[in-house]
Amino acid sequence: MKRNNMSQHGATLQTYNQELVKCLEDLRTKRKDLLQVVQQEEQEKATIEKNIETLQDKLSGVCDNLEKHKTLCESYDRTIRDTEAGFKKVFGY
Repeated sequence: MKRNNMSQHGATLQTYNQELVKCLEDLRTKRKDLLQVVQQEEQEKATIEKNIETLQDKLSGVCDNLEKHKTLCESYDRTIRDTEAGFKKVFGY
């Protein structure tokens, strides 16, 4: 009876061992798949960061041009107002 009990115990341990090995293999497979996802996401992140940098540079240029053009427009407005005022004084309109 002891021998039969020992055989059952050995078989149970073998079953647990096989399940543990399978679980470890599954975990390794999942880790490998996850590492691929992480690498893809890191590449996507780098691409997005580069695009953000490019867009920030473009935005800075547009803002600079916008300020210059607004200032120039204000200068034109002043010139027009001053010219019209002078015209009215000269011709009495």
